[in-house]
Amino acid sequence: MAQEYYIITDEEQIGPLSFRELTATGPDLHTRIQSAGATEWQYACDIPELYPYFAMRGIYLPTGDNLASFGRRLLAWVIDYFIISFLASFVIGYLTSSGRIPAISSYADLLKASPSDLLIMQLCFLVTLVVYNSICEASPLKGSAGKKICGMVVVDINGIGLSFINALLRSLGKAISVFVLYLGFLSIFFTEHKQALHDRLARTYVVKI
Repeated sequence: MAQEYYIITDEEQIGPLSFRELTATGPDLHTRIQSAGATEWQYACDIPELYPYFAMRGIYLPTGDNLASFGRRLLAWVIDYFIISFLASFVIGYLTSSGRIPAISSYADLLKASPSDLLIMQLCFLVTLVVYNSICEASPLKGSAGKKICGMVVVDINGIGLSFINALLRSLGKAISVFVLYLGFLSIFFTEHKQALHDRLARTYVVKI
């Protein structure tokens, strides 16, 4: 026999409903639902069989099964690294043409650059990273180009995309992780929800789609 459900909407209990009838009511994350035979009501976001329904609506609830692995995230970062480096080259080119930093055209030039010039170039990369990731993660893409190519999105605890402020906070945390020799990424291996330092700061999750 097919599972049946009861739902509370506008303070009124409706049911029993089939799964198709349940989803046709358009439940949101905090709609209260009870399975037939169950003794407690649950929020829709806590019912696993509704996860595909929410995914079709662009809501990707973080679960133990859909959290992105370190390898997948590393591949996305490699893609994004080249994109960010390309964008940062325009900023560095402007600073070079205006005489603020010397031109770097070879490895020998890089070795001759002063620590302050190297710091400026690193900051150009980090600022570009923050702007790039903040815009991408706050957009309908819900993630950078690298994450999109690798089939991932960045969401909050409710499985929805980030606000610009939250995306900015996460991107600043990522810049810190990169600046300290990528050490912030290592927490992916030691946290229950595979969160890097910047995920923990912004309370975000990277999930597969």
